[in-house]
Amino acid sequence: MTVPARPAATVVLVRPTVEGWETYLLRRSAESPVLADLWVFPGGTVRADDLDARAQALSPTFSPADAHAALGRAPGAPGATAGESYAYFVAAARELLEEAGIVLSSRAPSPAEGDISTTSGGNTSFEDQRLALERGRSFVDVAASIGLRFEFELLTYYAHWITPEPLPARFDTRFFLAELPHGQEASPSRFEMAEGLWVDVPAALERARERTLSLHFATLNHLRRLAPYQTIEELLAFARAKPIVPIMPSIREVNGRPTPFLPDDLVDAW
Repeated sequence: MTVPARPAATVVLVRPTVEGWETYLLRRSAESPVLADLWVFPGGTVRADDLDARAQALSPTFSPADAHAALGRAPGAPGATAGESYAYFVAAARELLEEAGIVLSSRAPSPAEGDISTTSGGNTSFEDQRLALERGRSFVDVAASIGLRFEFELLTYYAHWITPEPLPARFDTRFFLAELPHGQEASPSRFEMAEGLWVDVPAALERARERTLSLHFATLNHLRRLAPYQTIEELLAFARAKPIVPIMPSIREVNGRPTPFLPDDLVDAW
């Protein structure tokens, strides 16, 4: 019996460097029930409260119609409704806050909000609310508690991956790119993650070859796909212009275990 793929959102968070750009990876806790001890991008499943109509007030400049149009880029498909499309953006922003401590907003932190940086010490209210969010408190309620507003238009939709059918835990995942907002610093969730790392793509791929960085299959393939682009401007231009081809990897047995792989015709097709 095939397990249904759960809607999910993942964010490739990037920032400029002198030589180009780098991305933020998180190592999941060894006790995690999903992808334990693997390095991944911030992301997770769409929650019921991501579909709450009140969530539409989180990002006043980005509407469900905007989300539906973005996810409907050919030849892919949006959610069944504009509200369901919007929920992917809500989930992406929520997971970015939960797992990396980043508020998806171009505004610099204000005194009214407190310091939203999560470096040493951080803001107690912010950290308490972030933990409450991870433990299931509504994103809308958390945002209201600390006076946060978001800009979902800072998410650039660029890929749609679906977990192969034979696997027991399956996700229907929309991938987004987002540049680190000015004045913020990423930090790993103390609840779900073991550590976080900023790394440039060539270094990440080299460490993966050396087996010193255990990358999840999708993470590895997204790094390979994004590697040719030398600047964030080039990266975002590629992401905005490319077709969205839904990708479901194939499965083969390796040492008696079902292992995903991309057939040759899909390697650069998405």
